Amino acid sequence: MKYRLLGVAALVAMMAVTGVLASMDPETADTRIHQHLTARQPEAGCDCDGSQLCTHLPLVLIDTGGQEIPGKRTGEADSFGEWLYTVAADGRDVINVTLSIVDNQDRNNHPSDTPTLTSRTEIRVRGHSSRVFAKSPYQLDFVDENGEPSPAEVMGMAAHSERVLNGPYLDKSLVRNYMWYNISGEAMEWAPNVRYCELIIDGDYRGLYLMVETITNGDNCRLNLSETEQNVKTSGYLLRGDRTTQEDLGGQRDIYSYLERMLTLRTDILIKYPRRASLTEQIQTQIELNYAAFEKALYSYDYDYDTGAYSYENYIDVDNFVDYFLINEFSLNVDAGRYSTYIYKDMSGKYKLAVWDFNNACDNFPTDLLTPDQLNMSSHTWYFMLCKSEDFVQRILERYDQLRQTVLNETYLMDYIDETLDYLGPAVTRNNERWKEAMTQWEPLSPASRNLYSHEEAVEQLKEWLYVRGIWLDENLHTIQQYCHPSHNKTYNHWTD
Repeated sequence: MKYRLLGVAALVAMMAVTGVLASMDPETADTRIHQHLTARQPEAGCDCDGSQLCTHLPLVLIDTGGQEIPGKRTGEADSFGEWLYTVAADGRDVINVTLSIVDNQDRNNHPSDTPTLTSRTEIRVRGHSSRVFAKSPYQLDFVDENGEPSPAEVMGMAAHSERVLNGPYLDKSLVRNYMWYNISGEAMEWAPNVRYCELIIDGDYRGLYLMVETITNGDNCRLNLSETEQNVKTSGYLLRGDRTTQEDLGGQRDIYSYLERMLTLRTDILIKYPRRASLTEQIQTQIELNYAAFEKALYSYDYDYDTGAYSYENYIDVDNFVDYFLINEFSLNVDAGRYSTYIYKDMSGKYKLAVWDFNNACDNFPTDLLTPDQLNMSSHTWYFMLCKSEDFVQRILERYDQLRQTVLNETYLMDYIDETLDYLGPAVTRNNERWKEAMTQWEPLSPASRNLYSHEEAVEQLKEWLYVRGIWLDENLHTIQQYCHPSHNKTYNHWTD
């Protein structure tokens, strides 16, 4: 496959971006660490005797004490049609385990090495469709002896008590989430930080995983959802649009949404932060009123769309919504704005969106063929209305041109994939050997002709898709202007202040 050559200006821009990333200091709120550019590279050999796993990647060791990790589907559903999940012996949806991380800075990592971090941890299987995968994703909560949150720095990421261990499984290329979280983090103010690692549970090697920063608040957290001034705590909030799971029923509050488009998808809007223990009736009511005011204004028919008291610009960070649109449109991440959708109001006072979960992106959705010659985001939730705004659409087109010169440039994307896999080195082989049956026989995609049976095929498919996708968008993204043409929206724009 041949890729088009970039112009000289684009090449210079890409070299500048790469140079900045490679020279970054340890993580702060304003920097983005790309692990494959800054961490130790794989070594040909090691001074160990070869009797145990030897890896240049951080190593996560979980000791369950013989317990089964809860959260797998039981195969049964409740009276509302929601799946039921296994629970621990004491009826909880989590178990307490000991989690250790070996992350040596000057040599390879081995299970017998002295851990750089050991924490009491609550763990459960997480996700929706991914719960049925043999390679489970996990929710981790670091706690102290009293069960209270105990933030800890992990693999160079800022101190935080909540993490996700995501195992690339449906994504046989192994790079989708890592790449898109990091690319989003370059384009947007906030995106989850992420690090590759290898996982061992009770002595059983589980393969390549991603340690992911969750979207929530906490001390020293990069997502600024609260602050204290003169002993008075002021709080923003975080909402999630998704299917309700069994764990959600006791731990989060479903708010009453004005937006019927979410409800038609069997998607609830849940309050993720403040946590339930801090969620008074007064705070709940205020969040509901705030969110309802935003949605009512957005979906009303009697206001001037771009200006005035009811303008969407009064409610949202427009740049953030534009970037979220473009990242998820370029990757054709069809869940965005439907499921696994996070919207938050931080101390800036306007709504922002946070990217999450790209496993299904780039034509990796099990039940739908997502060819690169289609538009997606303009029909999703808030964007159904936002794309009726000429100003918003113009900002999308201008921002797209900017990103195509940097992090959405085809050379950048191809190099990013290659350099990431070079960094992973022998960990790719170990992972694919551990999950060989799934790699060579599992057929999760339909029609069956879409399934791939090797890591090499999966990587080539991803590259080819991204290459064609970029070219198609270059030539066709401007067609979203049809949605903001006055003739298309007469009934939405007849009111003026």
